[in-house]
Amino acid sequence: MKIIKISLAIAVIGLIAFFVVNSLITLVAPPPTPPVVNQFTKIIDEEINALQRKTVTSFNELKTSNDDVKFDIDDYYGENRLGKNQAENNQSRERLSKNLYSIYAVKFINLANSVFRRSEWNVQDLVFIKSESIILKKSTFLQPGNGVDIQIIQIQKVLSKYDEIIKFTSSCRGFPYSSNSFNSVFPIHLIKQKIQRAAIYKRNKLENSLVDNCSTLHSQLNQTSKYLFNAHIKYLDNKINTYSGTYSAYNSHGEYAREFYLKLKEEINGLDNDIYSVSNFDNEYDNLIEKLNEDNSNAKSYFAKP
Repeated sequence: MKIIKISLAIAVIGLIAFFVVNSLITLVAPPPTPPVVNQFTKIIDEEINALQRKTVTSFNELKTSNDDVKFDIDDYYGENRLGKNQAENNQSRERLSKNLYSIYAVKFINLANSVFRRSEWNVQDLVFIKSESIILKKSTFLQPGNGVDIQIIQIQKVLSKYDEIIKFTSSCRGFPYSSNSFNSVFPIHLIKQKIQRAAIYKRNKLENSLVDNCSTLHSQLNQTSKYLFNAHIKYLDNKINTYSGTYSAYNSHGEYAREFYLKLKEEINGLDNDIYSVSNFDNEYDNLIEKLNEDNSNAKSYFAKP
């Protein structure tokens, strides 16, 4: 009986010790299995981050860097390397392409604005900015109304105003001056409208603060009156050249003078430097009068013959 009691006591003590020892042991969960990193998406992410950190000074450099990353995305996607299955492959391409678009768009906008802040605008830069802004605006990655969208709209407004003024100055420089008939009249009312429009552009700082930086536009607008004056002079000069020597078609010098000489002289006298304000006005006027008087002298000699 005594042996049984001792055995029970030992068993109880052992059981208590077992629970005490186990209660003191801290259970540590095994570390989680690290997610598998896709080496190809990692490469693209690093390339995009490198582009973000990169300081680009030209559109060619920016475009080349962007196209290189875009090529890698498409290449890896085509080989199904961006995910374990097609769904992951599609999702990764979408994410990477969107990130690349965001980085590229911001750098493009900054570079475009740096061009607009200069006084000298490179035409090739403007051509690229115009075409690229259209592409960026049509992208499915663009969120309407966000900062990038607003900036692209502003860029397109700058280009639109630039094109508008270039078209205007070109119309002044290439103003038609041919005279199809002797009775044709030079459209001085159109001249006045164009000169007034040029003045409005200049007075309103070219109607866009960034466009106002462009020295080429200012230079061409300042030449507007000269362009139009030259067109008027060429119009009169062509008319003199075309109809000089036609005095034989008249019955007398008096008829020639009434029907040709005096009418054309009146047109020449209609030149008004208050409209054009050009420095060579007197010289050009004198040349026209001299040429017309020479034809008149020839007409007098012709009719003076017996």
